[in-house]
Amino acid sequence: MDHSTGAPPVPEELFAFAVRLAARAGRMCAEAFHGERPSYERKPDGTEVTAVDLAVEEFVRKELAAAFPADAVLGEEAGPRAGASGRRWVIDPVNGTRQFSDRMPAFSTDLAFEDEHGPAIGVVNFPMSRQLVAAGRGLGCWLLLGTDPDPLEALRSGRGRLHAGGRTELTGARTQAHNIAGWPESLLTALHRRVWLVPTGGGALDVLAGRADALVIAGPALGYEDLAPLPVIVAEGGGRITDLTGAPVLEGDGSVLITNGHLHDAFLEVVAEAVREGSTRAVLVDAHPGWAAEGAALTAELRAALAPEARRVEHIGSTSVPGMAAKPVFDLQVSVADLAAASDAFDAPLAARGFVRSRHETDHVPAGRDDDQGRWVKRLWTRRGGPGPDVNLHVRCAGSPNERLALLFRDWFRAHPEAVPAYARFKRELAHRTADSGSYAEVKDPVVDLVAEVAEEWAKETGWRP
Repeated sequence: MDHSTGAPPVPEELFAFAVRLAARAGRMCAEAFHGERPSYERKPDGTEVTAVDLAVEEFVRKELAAAFPADAVLGEEAGPRAGASGRRWVIDPVNGTRQFSDRMPAFSTDLAFEDEHGPAIGVVNFPMSRQLVAAGRGLGCWLLLGTDPDPLEALRSGRGRLHAGGRTELTGARTQAHNIAGWPESLLTALHRRVWLVPTGGGALDVLAGRADALVIAGPALGYEDLAPLPVIVAEGGGRITDLTGAPVLEGDGSVLITNGHLHDAFLEVVAEAVREGSTRAVLVDAHPGWAAEGAALTAELRAALAPEARRVEHIGSTSVPGMAAKPVFDLQVSVADLAAASDAFDAPLAARGFVRSRHETDHVPAGRDDDQGRWVKRLWTRRGGPGPDVNLHVRCAGSPNERLALLFRDWFRAHPEAVPAYARFKRELAHRTADSGSYAEVKDPVVDLVAEVAEEWAKETGWRP
């Protein structure tokens, strides 16, 4: 029994199966790495994929289907496969596809297993350095060397067991920084003042081997497949893992904080202070695969809470567009017949859910329109810091031009995924160059107006209706 979680250890043979499968997949990647340089393509979310990613995932899926046909599978490339056992495997065939295609030997092949108790097995295989990190719940965390390691021999001998170091002083702690180009300036500055920031090396492996005291991943959000092996690896290696807000990493915002355990709370305090200092800046993150489901859950919740005045509740804005970088705040739109009546009816149920009404009651009127500003009124409630995700809730009159434009903007980008990467790059550059969210919005509005003009032509050509 794992006394920290109350869950039983995983069977040793299942742990060995996972390690051997990840090792075989890693050998496929290493062979391809030394062959003809692979080209990559862009997926709809803007990330890269090569033929090697697809081939390795297909191989792992076939092996899992043969050995455990009732288990569910989630793969980065082929998506989910339903199962009947209550267990699931998570595959990232080439974690670091761009490094792989650029001949940089810093990628990994990752595999995770989850059962009814949660994360149970995690494997991160670095095939080019012939190092494989593996952990099983209740079995410990291990560094296995070579191209065909024997996990059962490691369990019997105890050789290669990992355990995080014991440093307790935050100042000067050796801290690996990943995705640093996308970090908020306030976070970078706050950590630079207190710890020794160094480039990413082995990531979690270095923390658990005592070569680093912490790993911080901020900037673009990681996907679930990137994160799935880490909770059991870090826990069994004597460390601690959360996102940068302190939430469980698999339920968080796609950021990562891994420490030796002793320093974790101190790191979270520094991060919280940095967030407070930089809260006025616009901070964008890469699209998160869970945003669509989370937006759907939020709209369903608010549709029920705000009935019958809410005629329609929609997920809008950048988080509603697949692959679009965005501020990690959900924009939702509620369509009503009467703004004044809705305001009175909505205050109580929204306050109970952590929302505060804003004094901002008008939208930007696009350039070139001679509309009366009174046609662009709304009510706005915001929620920051929970409960639940951060939200901007826009309440607009059904049939109003601002209600229509919000839906048109979303649907045009959904219908034109080829336009998403360019617009996302523009937003990232703008966020980097502007000092606060107000300046960011002021500069962005004219660009939105241009997109709206193109979208209006598309609406005429296609017969689009809100």
